[in-house]
Amino acid sequence: MQNNIINRWVLIIGAIALSILFLINDINYYKSDKEGISKSSNSFLFDSKVINLGLDLQGGKEFLLAPKIDTWLKQLFDSENQNILSDERKALFNALSDFYSSHSNDDATFTLDSLSLYLEKTNNSIKINNLFNGKDKDAIYKDLKDALKTNVNIIRNRIDDKGVLEPTIRIVGDKISVQIPGKQNINRLESIITSSAKLEFTEVIKGPNLPIYEWNQFINIKTSKWPNLKKLLSKDLDTELLFLKKENVSKFKDELIKLEASDRWFTNYKFIYYDAKSDPRLSNFVNSGDKLLCVVLKNPIIEGKQVVDANTSTDQGLTSGYVVNLKLDSKKGLDKKESAASIWSNYTEKNIGKIVAITLDDNIMTSPVIRSKIPNGECVITGFETISDANHVSTQLKHGKLNLPLKIDYKKNNGPELGKKMIELGIFAFIIGISCVIVFMIIYYKNAGLMASIALLLNIIFMTSILSLLGATLTLPGIAGFILTIGIAVDANVIIFERIKEELQKGTPPLSAIESGYNRAFVTIIDANITTLLTAFILFVLGSGPIKGFAITLSAGIVCSMFTAIFVTRTIFNTIYYSKIPKKLSI
Repeated sequence: MQNNIINRWVLIIGAIALSILFLINDINYYKSDKEGISKSSNSFLFDSKVINLGLDLQGGKEFLLAPKIDTWLKQLFDSENQNILSDERKALFNALSDFYSSHSNDDATFTLDSLSLYLEKTNNSIKINNLFNGKDKDAIYKDLKDALKTNVNIIRNRIDDKGVLEPTIRIVGDKISVQIPGKQNINRLESIITSSAKLEFTEVIKGPNLPIYEWNQFINIKTSKWPNLKKLLSKDLDTELLFLKKENVSKFKDELIKLEASDRWFTNYKFIYYDAKSDPRLSNFVNSGDKLLCVVLKNPIIEGKQVVDANTSTDQGLTSGYVVNLKLDSKKGLDKKESAASIWSNYTEKNIGKIVAITLDDNIMTSPVIRSKIPNGECVITGFETISDANHVSTQLKHGKLNLPLKIDYKKNNGPELGKKMIELGIFAFIIGISCVIVFMIIYYKNAGLMASIALLLNIIFMTSILSLLGATLTLPGIAGFILTIGIAVDANVIIFERIKEELQKGTPPLSAIESGYNRAFVTIIDANITTLLTAFILFVLGSGPIKGFAITLSAGIVCSMFTAIFVTRTIFNTIYYSKIPKKLSI
């Protein structure tokens, strides 16, 4: 028996020591100025995780992302239909055009119901299932939900790549909610979570690199039959160069949608956009966001899905800038066609001297002249002045293209004031709850109540260390779960003590009463806690955000309460009463 008690205390003391080690990193982290400090910057020994505070406790950034269903439907149609001038495509684009015309002065969102309505208005003979190879509205809606789920994973990977502490990313209805807790300064966050990251290598047909007169003449000729496009173009009086003002870029793209359904020119070519301020001839005359146009072949040479790796490095040339290194896929596709590396090698060999535009979401990042054959499937995007600019692009490319284009429907910066008040109220309720329980247990159960109170305090230490080990996010529901486990922990001891009292009332000797009380209560405690654990598991699997936090906290509390109530208090009982046989128990 003596050896058994010693082994029990070794286990308890080891658990306490390990818990304190896990909590040292949290203490150091929250004592320091957390703003701008990585969660692992104050890591202690092997422990680099801390308990993080959720958005409702410390504030942060909150976004609601809505799908661009109109853009997605165009992409979905073009991926399944090769005939760009088919009647079905004309019907789709005419429906989009009519919707834009009818809602030009409001913020109405295009939906699948909008598509059905405007298809009926523009062409009674073509329905949704005619557009998408027999898929009806329900099947397309299922594709939409699947695309949303894929986007959630891509956005999470992009944000995790930035070292963000515990972002919450989940689907809410037909939208995606993104929550970034705390004052984490993430460069270009809005672009990271909304950029489609559609990378393309395309051959430049005409661009602003031409003499100004030749370029202006080309654009004027091309846009002369598209008056709505032409009137959106601006001309700088000093340089005579044509460009789009920032406020006209989206209008220009909307007008293109109307033209793409009927004009044969768009079967072979398309417009892409170039930052006007990056052109030295215009840098002093344009504003940020103004764009130059460039004409490229519609079909790209290489697409982003053919890139297998993207990373950032310093420019090894004469400049002090940064570059993004791309590695193209060297394996043949399922269609047994050439690999991306082979396609790029053959193209660069046959097109030396030509300009290639490397675009991200139809915006030119760089447009190099091909100098020689590139045989190894590697290429470089140059021209980044800072490492953050280069990392921004490589992060998007590394984690793939969004299957469903997104836009910010709602955004909000939540201040920490409310969170601070919630934390103070939560701590106050926590302390009051513990104090009341401890006082009641000591008054009602005397020395046994004091043992239960010690086990309760250990339970809190163990719970907190588990949350720290998991790097869990503590939300207001999580605090509620934490407080709830106090009652659960004491409940187990109440059951045990009442069983012991029943045995004593029967005349059972004290030591036998202790053994019988714990043995008889064990089944009841296990049964009650397992059912609660199953409930917590269901909440974790089916819930999201704060509900998951509640489930994690509740589960940790249940496991720790069973350990302290059954193992720790019994060890204390055995240590006190097996040293000398008592005539009476203080319970």
